[in-house]
Amino acid sequence: MFRELLPVLFLSVSSASLAQPDTLYVPEGPNTVAYAVRYPALQKAESFTHVGYFELDTTHIAVRLGFKRGKPCGVYRAYYPDGRPLIFAVYGWGWPSGDWTEYGPDGHISMKGQYSEGKRDGKWAFRDQGIVGHYKDGKKNGKWKYFENGRVVRTEKYRNDELVTGSRFLFK
Repeated sequence: MFRELLPVLFLSVSSASLAQPDTLYVPEGPNTVAYAVRYPALQKAESFTHVGYFELDTTHIAVRLGFKRGKPCGVYRAYYPDGRPLIFAVYGWGWPSGDWTEYGPDGHISMKGQYSEGKRDGKWAFRDQGIVGHYKDGKKNGKWKYFENGRVVRTEKYRNDELVTGSRFLFK
């Protein structure tokens, strides 16, 4: 799914030294649309905000990310082409490290969790899919719940990204 690609997209910004195109993947209905984003050259300043604009409409900001000492650090924000929030995240010295929140086209939170040094860590909620689970060091770890119509329909337990034998339970 496109959401798993988003951190990779933003890490590529850190190595840019000249104005470069990039891509922002935006959900639109059941599809995901790739939008070209153009960034200016990175600044040489100690601390600054790097801003990327949609290539087809340079009046709209696509991405805004803080930089310190040449690395992504601080608040990261991505936007839908009409200006609504798409992602709010926190970066620490080059990778996602802290809160990660994605918003659906209707403005509601569709995904929420935490990163630690570029890896998913702790509780994650994939609200648009009805899934709540835990990660440890970027791998599924612990109890995962699957919901339909507000009710738990399945639970599973993972250890080190592998389903624990006998831990899948279905509820009707």
